[in-house]
Order: sequence, then structure tokens, then C-alpha cells
Amino acid sequence: MMVKDRLKSIVRSAGYEIRRHHPNLVEFLHSRSINLVLDVGANEGQFAQEVRSNGYTGKVVSFEPVAEVFERLEKNCAIDKNWHCRNMAIGETIGTVEINVSKNTAMSSIANQTEIGRKSIYETDVIRVDKVRIATLDSIYPEFADDRVFLKVDTQGFEQHVLRGGSNSLRRLLGVQLELPLVHLYEGTWKFDEALLFMREAGFTLSQVRPVTYYSRDPVSLLEMDCIFKRTESSDEVKYH
Repeated sequence: MMVKDRLKSIVRSAGYEIRRHHPNLVEFLHSRSINLVLDVGANEGQFAQEVRSNGYTGKVVSFEPVAEVFERLEKNCAIDKNWHCRNMAIGETIGTVEINVSKNTAMSSIANQTEIGRKSIYETDVIRVDKVRIATLDSIYPEFADDRVFLKVDTQGFEQHVLRGGSNSLRRLLGVQLELPLVHLYEGTWKFDEALLFMREAGFTLSQVRPVTYYSRDPVSLLEMDCIFKRTESSDEVKYH
């Protein structure tokens, strides 16, 4: 037996598998029979378009608070009968909140920028402050209680507030994707290990990671990455096909 084959045999005997193909998010959704994705921080719908192009055909509900951006989101989802959108933010409160609208609208955030954020190359310059509608995940979740739900959160430093407003809903979710920073562009953002601890205490285990952007001052180092979490109790029950 060759050394490579022997190594594979040892790894398999320990319950693991060596793969050349790396499972992606849509494969994760299929493995959990997800039929609804809640897309929080949708911008113009780039995330929904990506999962569609990779083969996800279930329902998507996208949330975008900035009115002018929502207009573009609404046009993008109008041609897809399984894709709906809401003009609102998701957080810890119900009512209205101020959001810093950046030149690059994908960088807009309810959180304030750090000095690094203000000096970044990602067009984070705030061009105005809007008042937008905000609700909690728990307040909207009853509408989706009969679905198999996956939550995606990309809210530029506001992710923990979204999750804290969904303490009851988190118990029902089958998976979560968070964009987590290694270099902070926004104030009050949790550290990477704090996010992992929060998710572990909420009943989730890290399942997949994907680089998002690299740090302009150190181009070989990650700035942010998408982290996909699975329910801890189901980790040994689902196998990819």
C-alpha cells in the first residue's frame, strides 16, 4: 500500500474523509433539506443570486433597510417567484434606527466605523445617515415557523445584535452563516473567538469557512470570512451525498 493510500485508510478509520472537492453552502442547504433562507443584510441581492446560480431552488426572504438599495433589490427579486424582500433592518429592537450609508452601499452599517474602517480602500465613506425600520428576528420568525430555515447575516459589524434579537428563533434554525471580521472596520464588533463561543452556547458548531476579503495593508492576510454553522446535535446525523 502506498503512503498516500495508507494515510487515507487511517483517516477514514478515525471517521474522517480526505476530499479534493470542498462542499459549498448550497450543498450544506441540500444536506439539511433547507427550504427557506433568511437573507439579513441583502444589499441588492448578491447572496441570493449566488445561491440560485449554485443550484438552490427554495424560498429566500431578503432584508435590506436602505430605501434606494431596496429598490434595486426589489427589481432583482421580482423575476423570481420564490424570492421575496422586506425593507427593514434586523436587530435587538423594534422601531426605527439610524444607519450610516456608505459610498459603497454594501459597507453601510448601523455600527460606527473604526479608524481602520474610515481609512480602508473599500469606499466606506459615510455619505449620509438614514432612519430605517428595524425589527427583531424573534418578532418576525413566527411567519416562518413551519419551514426548515437557514439564516445568513451580513450586516457590517451588527451581526451580534441580529442574533441577540433572535434568542428564541436560534433554537429553530438548522444553520447560520455569519460574516466575521479578523480586522475590525466597525466599532463594538465581537472578536472571532467571541463569535464562536456565542454560537457554541447557542447550540451551533462551525461547519465551513470561506474567505471574503483580504486586508489592504497586509494583502496575504484575511480581513473577513464567511462562517457556516451547523446545529451541534445534528453533526453526526447528516452525511453529504
